[in-house]
Amino acid sequence: MLTKMRVLSRAIGLALLVGGASFAAQAEITVIKQDPQAGDPLSRLNFTVGGSIRPQFNNMTGDGDKGSYKRNGFDGGSRFRFKADYYLFDDISWVGYYELGVNIPALFNWDDHYAPGANDTSRRMLYTGFQSKTWGKLTFGQQNSVYYDAVGAKTDIWDYDMLGQASGNGINGDYDGSYRSRKMLKYKNTFGDADVYASYLFSDSEYLPGNGLRYKRQGGGSLAVDYHLTPDLSWGAAWNYTRAEMRNPGNGDAKRYDQNIYGTALSWKPDNWTFTLGGGYYQNFLPTKKVDVHNYFAGDAWGIEYLAGYTIPVSQYALKSVMPYVMGDRLEYVNGRDYQRIDNGVGITFQLDYGFRVDYEHVFTSSTDNLGDMNLVRLRYDF
Repeated sequence: MLTKMRVLSRAIGLALLVGGASFAAQAEITVIKQDPQAGDPLSRLNFTVGGSIRPQFNNMTGDGDKGSYKRNGFDGGSRFRFKADYYLFDDISWVGYYELGVNIPALFNWDDHYAPGANDTSRRMLYTGFQSKTWGKLTFGQQNSVYYDAVGAKTDIWDYDMLGQASGNGINGDYDGSYRSRKMLKYKNTFGDADVYASYLFSDSEYLPGNGLRYKRQGGGSLAVDYHLTPDLSWGAAWNYTRAEMRNPGNGDAKRYDQNIYGTALSWKPDNWTFTLGGGYYQNFLPTKKVDVHNYFAGDAWGIEYLAGYTIPVSQYALKSVMPYVMGDRLEYVNGRDYQRIDNGVGITFQLDYGFRVDYEHVFTSSTDNLGDMNLVRLRYDF
């Protein structure tokens, strides 16, 4: 008990320390502001920090998650961001970005509030490159994929999401090119109303899914376009290809896979409304749950996600706005596995002063593996 009290006090102290800094700014904190002056190299640098602390509680009906740390309260994705922009010449700048994921309960050894063996910290993103209003932006490292930027991000706006889209369902989004892709060369430029993306995926180290097999990305690439039809309506489409190999070091068995994901999504935000709809087709991409290199990925599958919400301005009693919404998704295997999952739910977001936010969601689930419905509460503090 004494140990837990010490852990709690340290966690509160960390929150107060970070929170105190952001009360003054109420936004991303600018540590060094860019103001180029002749003979002063440091004046060319713009350096900002920010982040988000996200305690969360998940309670699934039935006994599907009985005894789970998620029922006790866990870290729902806390992260800290560091961004640098150094002006070089004309309209060209060097840019760098680092995003560190922090599992606060694991960091303080708060028992029964994190998965066994979970890391205290993780590298969410780390990339560097150059940007220009004329020539576009070219970066290399671990960063959001082209597919996620143009398609996935449009429906990744509630908490119990990414259950029907590619970025949340592959073997690992950091390795397969669908989410926060490692070792990726990425280019973005804007032509009129269209944002155009392209990327090249370099060969990566092996990923061990924990079943004795090994997954290795050997290469790949992506193309995407995000077209802004009006100031509040955008349409995105993307394709990602990954050449990969599954290998069994125990018997030397191996198979090469050509993984393709195709997706499209619409985002419409007229006045206080938010509507979003996205879907994709996944070839040799979704795991079948079979520990067999020859049948590890399903040949064909598809998924969709949607949300409709309305933001009600309040601006009283420290409450800025309230957003009720309905949302859902569907994931279905065409072959390789007899599986289907359908989620539909309701949620509400309370946006408070000073960057605080509270989300509540109830999701009704119908699935082949009889998953229970989900009750979710997330507390969020953005700075």
